Amino acid sequence: MFENTAHLFIELEQVCLQIAGEISQKDKSEKAIPIKVEKINDYEFNFRVGGDVLIFILQSNIVKLSDDTYLAKSKYLKSDDNLKYFGQILIYNFLSDTLTFGRLDDLGYLLGRVLLNMENKFFLEGDRKVVFNFPELKENPVTPEKMRALVEQLILSALDNDLLAPAFQDIMVINYHQKLEHTSSMGNPKKIGFDFFAKNRE
Repeated sequence: MFENTAHLFIELEQVCLQIAGEISQKDKSEKAIPIKVEKINDYEFNFRVGGDVLIFILQSNIVKLSDDTYLAKSKYLKSDDNLKYFGQILIYNFLSDTLTFGRLDDLGYLLGRVLLNMENKFFLEGDRKVVFNFPELKENPVTPEKMRALVEQLILSALDNDLLAPAFQDIMVINYHQKLEHTSSMGNPKKIGFDFFAKNRE
């Protein structure tokens, strides 16, 4: 099962590289959108698009759904206990400046968690706008078209989420250590927030 998840992880990286190439080909202006895929290691890569970065993380462990989750109670998973075991791929959204300036206190959002079972079918949790474009687990085998759609929708979700300025009171008083250590992050914005889905869609 891990092999299937690792293969899917590589496929997602290839999709990101393809999209990056297509955007670069179409946008050759002086003010072209910064776009780049960076492989960190076999378990992580980053996809920077404009002011956002999607961080894809392959989990090395196989997990089992708890029996009290709604998905575990479905007829599909009850038919074979082995179907309750999943490989995981996590996709976080950070601001590009967070990585560029090493702002350790900046928050990231889990835009998507892909759970892949032994039949190469996947279940998606995360931003509701993305999740609702994919069927339930038993009707959702991995296909190149779905992986392309997933990456495209994750990009749109990240780019469409506005930045919120911190409250004036939160940055009104700082000590000198904060100034020395966090100059690049003073007053940095945060995402307004996403409408996350991790519950029953029915």
